[in-house]
Amino acid sequence: MAAMGADLIFYGGPVWGGSGADAVAVRCGRIAAVGPSPEVLRLRGPETRMVALNGRALLPGFFDAHVHFLRIGLERTFYVDLSLARSLAEALDLLHQAAENRPGAWVVGRGWDESRWRERRYLERADLDRAVPHQPCCTVRVDGHLVACNTLALARCTRPEGEFVDRDLGHLREDAAWELMSTVKPDEETLVEGLAEASRFAASHGVTAVADMASDDLPLYLRAVRRGALKTRVFLYLPFEQVEAWAELGLVRGFGSPLVRVQGVKLFVDGSIGARTAAVREPYAGTGGRGTLLLERNELARRWRRIAEAEAQAAIHAIGDQALEEVLAAARMARIGVHERHRIEHLELASEPQLDAMDALGLVASMQPNFVANWSGPGKMYEDRLGPERDARIDPHAWVVARHIPLAFGSDGMPFGPHLGIGAVLHPPHPVQKLDLEQAIQAYTEGAAFAAFAEAELGRIAPDLRADLVVVSGDPRATPWDKIGVEATYLGGELIYSR
Repeated sequence: MAAMGADLIFYGGPVWGGSGADAVAVRCGRIAAVGPSPEVLRLRGPETRMVALNGRALLPGFFDAHVHFLRIGLERTFYVDLSLARSLAEALDLLHQAAENRPGAWVVGRGWDESRWRERRYLERADLDRAVPHQPCCTVRVDGHLVACNTLALARCTRPEGEFVDRDLGHLREDAAWELMSTVKPDEETLVEGLAEASRFAASHGVTAVADMASDDLPLYLRAVRRGALKTRVFLYLPFEQVEAWAELGLVRGFGSPLVRVQGVKLFVDGSIGARTAAVREPYAGTGGRGTLLLERNELARRWRRIAEAEAQAAIHAIGDQALEEVLAAARMARIGVHERHRIEHLELASEPQLDAMDALGLVASMQPNFVANWSGPGKMYEDRLGPERDARIDPHAWVVARHIPLAFGSDGMPFGPHLGIGAVLHPPHPVQKLDLEQAIQAYTEGAAFAAFAEAELGRIAPDLRADLVVVSGDPRATPWDKIGVEATYLGGELIYSR
């Protein structure tokens, strides 16, 4: 190694997890050495690129453990971004402007959040008919579990009126919502550019790996890789409907390339708190509703066994405490092994006894700390939907860590990126949500890698691991987190973002 020289050396700044190290050498896309500068600089050769950290910290690349990656790109290139709307009226203005700019085409908005608006109500069919009267328009709530449609878009919904369809309000929930959205896709060139933009955006946030949930976009990812458009490591969790195809092809967990791997299968047991479809034991505040169980324990256990037989990893969406109870019962029925690393996604209303059961079953907690920043605390959406007592114990990261349950952090794209979520758990509204800096960064790096069976390659700065690295603007241990920004991002030692 010394004779050949390193391809790249970082020096002169704290290395996260490096026990006092201030330098890292990279060779052939992997970390070759970590240690004090005088030792690591011996690996310098005539072709070595040198990066002076000048006191800035070097961190492992962040790993977003739960996201819908293509959507992140399309929100920046194709969809109308309704997260920018500060009121219902502003959301309608954005949709109206988009319709004028795209005459005759579908108008698709994403990211609206009525809990931030003074009107405090959902978008409805009548609103959208006024804003976009002459072309189909659908708008996806920030959580993805409620779609509001105008009359022309609603005509494409073939489901009858019922639990998931309210034609008067133009509301589609859960399966009905997803079915409609699956028919509203842009052309292939727009999709590939969406992935390229998602990858660029991820790099700007220091994110070098993602777990893409319920994605059926494998062929699209492969096209993006061939074009050199993808600069993010992607672990795909397919819809359950693709399990049989997985088994017929003889795939196993982790099959793929260094950039794209088929990792597991996503199952939905309930909906969301924002759409009041998360399955809860006690009714939502002000209503008699307890949400919706999309899978009960017997069917969930059957599907879980099939996933395990196919040598895949299950990622199970369960937000409410009743949904989690079904998951735990199904895990016992399916005889899930403690070393199989199946995941519970979101896990927002877990009780302490339920977490004890998760620990005994060897389940992984995949959680979204940005939800705390967005919706927990006095006067915010969780308190409005659930009441103060349940809000005070929602997203119990501290309980998870206290039980040594593996914890992975992701964003679910609300919004994308680790900065908000890490800051949220450092200074949360409730004690049960609080973690220290090391715990929070570990969940967004090593913990997320462990949740995807990738800890031998990603998530730490150590010899032989992939050189997926982030230079940040200061030392997080000495600088307030809200003052820390991403300066540069490297994937396998290749610079993919520089501020």
